Amino acid sequence: MRLSPRSLYALIRRPSVTLAIGLGLSGAAGSAFLAIINASFPKTQEGSQAVLALSGLNFLLATIVTGMMAGSEQEMARQVTKAAALGQDPAPVVARQSRHAAWLIGGTMLATCLLSPVLVSRSLGHNWVLFGELLIGLIGGLAIFPIRGVLTGRRDYPLFSGTLIVEGLTRLIPAVVVLVLGWSSVWLYGLVFALGGPTLAAVFGVLAPRWSGRDGYDAASAYAREEQARALERAEVPAGIEVEFSAGAPAAAEPGDAADIAAEPERGGARLSLLTAASLANQLLYNAIPLLVAARYDSGAHVTTQMANKAAAVNSAVGLTRLGILILVPLQAPLLPRLTAAAVHRRYAEVRARTRVLTSLCAGVALFAAACAWLVGPWVLKNIMRAHDVLPGSYLALLTLGTGCVMVAMIIQSTLLALERHFVVLIAWCVGVAVTVPVFLTGDRLLVTTAAAAVIGPFVTMVVMAVDAWLHTRGAGAGPVAPTAPALDDERAAVR
Repeated sequence: MRLSPRSLYALIRRPSVTLAIGLGLSGAAGSAFLAIINASFPKTQEGSQAVLALSGLNFLLATIVTGMMAGSEQEMARQVTKAAALGQDPAPVVARQSRHAAWLIGGTMLATCLLSPVLVSRSLGHNWVLFGELLIGLIGGLAIFPIRGVLTGRRDYPLFSGTLIVEGLTRLIPAVVVLVLGWSSVWLYGLVFALGGPTLAAVFGVLAPRWSGRDGYDAASAYAREEQARALERAEVPAGIEVEFSAGAPAAAEPGDAADIAAEPERGGARLSLLTAASLANQLLYNAIPLLVAARYDSGAHVTTQMANKAAAVNSAVGLTRLGILILVPLQAPLLPRLTAAAVHRRYAEVRARTRVLTSLCAGVALFAAACAWLVGPWVLKNIMRAHDVLPGSYLALLTLGTGCVMVAMIIQSTLLALERHFVVLIAWCVGVAVTVPVFLTGDRLLVTTAAAAVIGPFVTMVVMAVDAWLHTRGAGAGPVAPTAPALDDERAAVR
């Protein structure tokens, strides 16, 4: 079947496609950066330590930024969606969450500076220039998350994807140029990684809505009315809940929501604090392996060339086996607004059904990816990622299964946030960290310890979340409905 230029343009503008393109570029840029630095430095002790230092910058930036601000993004998206679903003006919500985000950004920058001696010695190879570049990356990285939260709440997935595309291209293209020109400099690669990516993406995220005239909330409100009207037609709303619609009027809030809306400013700060703490625990668990490797094998008299090469290869393997996360944002970005809108109107059957479909999809992808990692992972790691050592396929498969557990947990986390179970999200990630710490303390074999840690913590977190989500949606609402993929259902939410 041939596509006309107009049909191709319409296809590319679909939320599911634009999200996949944006995340593909962003994720590919991260993995390509690891491959580029592996190819740029020799397989000597000094070269491997340079790779470890740049990998430390990569994982530190990801851990700090995502840990501190992922909660702000999700809470921003949830509250904008909730306001639109209840017919409230989302602008005050955005202003309030922006103030919270500003305090978080300032506190994070201060804490990072106070911890600078530890970060430089343990993760950045005693390189203070890399620390300065870390601060540059933090400025844009911390700002982009609440910006994306606003775009998600508006259901403006084209601009959301645009920030991902800008992030990927502004990091990938300069790194390739540096590689081609042969400028193998640690500080130059660090500057490319920090200045490009989220910093320029944040600038784009602020300016693009104004340039395109897409800085309003009409699309989110219209979609909420349309979605609830379809739910009423399918009789998904339990008896006793009356929601009125007209062609241009917002959904009427339920009587019990008045007190909830009035208390939202006070609760919002507490929920954001819980979610920020949960995100920190999530990132600590997610990046525990590269951070531990950097701390133990970055430098020192006990570190031989073979040990440094293997440690650098482990960090490259972690980057490779995280590629499964590429499918998560196209699923998760539309999921939280849809689940929030459903939970606001007590459509718990829809919440259960959508969660079940997407967790099953993520589990299936994880198993397939683990099989691929076992069979072809070592070849990819050696010939494409240019890793400094060869690792067994079974090890890569275990790392991939751990990533799969994280993916499933993140989907269930969206469900718990929609149900306003923020405290349980925090508990689940903290339990995952708690069961992982003994593995690191008792293990002294690099591959065995990191493989066990990659699976145990995320699996326990996933189980805790799944049990709570099941307990708080079972038997509530109408019977299950057959959901469609959220990204595909959100075609009508794309801002035209």
